[in-house]
Amino acid sequence: MLVSNLRNLKHHSLLFLFTFLASALFAQSEPKSKSIFDEMSYKEVLTVTLKADFALVDSSRRTNDKNPAVFTFEDENGVNQSWNVKLTTRGNFRRLKCEMAPLKINFKKKELKAAGLAKFDDMKLVTHCVSNKAEARALLQKEYLAYKLYNEITHYSYRVQLLKINYIDVNTGKKTKHWAFLIEDTAELRKRIDATAKVENNLSLPRDTFHDGLLKIASIFQYMIGNADWDLNVGRNVKYLIKNGKVIPVPYDFDFSGLVNAPYAIPNPNFGIPTVKTRIFLGYKEDMEKLKTTLAYFKTKRLDILKTVDAFKVLDLTKREEIIYYLDSFYATINHIVLGEKIDFSAEPTLPTTMGTK
Repeated sequence: MLVSNLRNLKHHSLLFLFTFLASALFAQSEPKSKSIFDEMSYKEVLTVTLKADFALVDSSRRTNDKNPAVFTFEDENGVNQSWNVKLTTRGNFRRLKCEMAPLKINFKKKELKAAGLAKFDDMKLVTHCVSNKAEARALLQKEYLAYKLYNEITHYSYRVQLLKINYIDVNTGKKTKHWAFLIEDTAELRKRIDATAKVENNLSLPRDTFHDGLLKIASIFQYMIGNADWDLNVGRNVKYLIKNGKVIPVPYDFDFSGLVNAPYAIPNPNFGIPTVKTRIFLGYKEDMEKLKTTLAYFKTKRLDILKTVDAFKVLDLTKREEIIYYLDSFYATINHIVLGEKIDFSAEPTLPTTMGTK
């Protein structure tokens, strides 16, 4: 009897262990809920339709009014998805100066839940700024590419999705086509990187509150693309997220960078730089003598970064070659630093010969 009971106990224990391991395995392999952003991220360029009263949207540049719209796209399975959304104008400079104000698109959480999608309902739409379509297209694609380069450097970065948008005015029936791109919901980014919160007050955070490595990476990236339109002291064009008790800076809004070189961009008047293509280091001054490891990391990413540019065939070849030339000038600078020589971070480097990738 005792032997029989022991056998039964052993059998049930093994069964319990098997069930537990199977459940754990299932839990690990169970896919997370896709987001509406994921639904649109299955190919490089997605065509979408946005229907709204665009005269009303345009008149809301100085307000936070939410204007009704219909957002439509075809998903990976060929199913046409149509969503009732709200549009809000956003931003500072581009909100008032651009032909089309940047927008925030708000989906309805209830509708997302009913469709089996995650709750992330708030995305930024970067729209065209200048009236010349060819120029507007190139500027948007170059800024989009800046986000993709930061994705290549670290996954602690905003995902983006390039779009061709058919705008339809519900009152006039007027149709226009432009390029744009979506930026991942900050709440989705926070979930994806397992950050616990975001910093609401971005003013003058002490240096030791930041994740050391990611702060240096963000600062060097901004230097690499020639962006002086950001500020750690006031949280300008950088989002602060908290993970493991440390602040992670996530940069965004790159249209004033030298890499994009927008015709409306002006050099930051606080630093006396002659053009937006002039690089200046805007990280913490105490980090300037402690960047060798970070710069060495960027050096290991050089080929991946240049390949990302070269593979972005949506952008004209001439524009890609200009970007490669500009990025190589950054690498010419850090080659000296990695070898132990000091470099003036406020000086424009001598431009080397480009790789000439085709």
